[in-house]
Amino acid sequence: MAASLLPAAAAAGEEQLALRLASGTQVHVRLLRASDRAVRLPAIVVLGGLERGSGVVDLIPRTTDAVLVGFDYPLALPQQLRWSEALPLARRLEKGILETIEAVGRLHALLARRADIDPDRLTIVGVSLGAPFAVIGAAEQDWRGVVIIDGFGDLPRTLRHQFARRWRQRYGVFAEALAWLAQRAAMLLIDVPEPEDSARRLRRNQRVYMINAEDDEFVPQRSRQALQDALRQSGAQLTFETQPGRHVRARDQPVIAQLYSRASEWMGRQGLVDYDRARQ
Repeated sequence: MAASLLPAAAAAGEEQLALRLASGTQVHVRLLRASDRAVRLPAIVVLGGLERGSGVVDLIPRTTDAVLVGFDYPLALPQQLRWSEALPLARRLEKGILETIEAVGRLHALLARRADIDPDRLTIVGVSLGAPFAVIGAAEQDWRGVVIIDGFGDLPRTLRHQFARRWRQRYGVFAEALAWLAQRAAMLLIDVPEPEDSARRLRRNQRVYMINAEDDEFVPQRSRQALQDALRQSGAQLTFETQPGRHVRARDQPVIAQLYSRASEWMGRQGLVDYDRARQ
């Protein structure tokens, strides 16, 4: 078990370990600690796009105020899809989604028992496709901070929107109908939790910060609103903000830096990281 890899003393640098899931699947985890101060630091787990995985921590400005954590998703989306491959692909995706949810829970347990991490200041950040996993994880474990960037609910609508975006140029007026059929088939074949159900179960001791892109071409407005409405039905303390621009991308370094700055300031105000240092 990964617990055997826990360091005897905190040291600045990168630590890599393998998180073993119930199925035997191993998930690669990276922990970046920029400070060797002999104190328990908060931890910030960042869930970004599926392809980047643990590499998402390389996009975040280094901080001495927290340990940054990322992991490689145990699932991948195909570049091309043949209808004859739909059923086996659906089974692989369902397994990968459920294993990602399991990985978030096991990672929380690992961080909470480390001697160099403050278990009362664990924050999970979900960006884009990582947002549903962050919300689901927050409902199941004691993540005190939850940051959602360009997140969404209403999975059927969001999935249909992705199919339509991809097919509109090729199929023209038929794209919407084809997207609806593909979405219906996908939701019938893949049984996964709904982010809204988890959002409603967040608790009073949890703080949520949701940042939306004003001109988000990836997330439909109604999908974003569905998640916000569900969060408002929870007991969590909520902060919603809108930022000008499009859906965040890995290549948008200035945007990522700005988003992290805003999230860091919010975490400082909530006591999730040291406030004075977060404002620097």
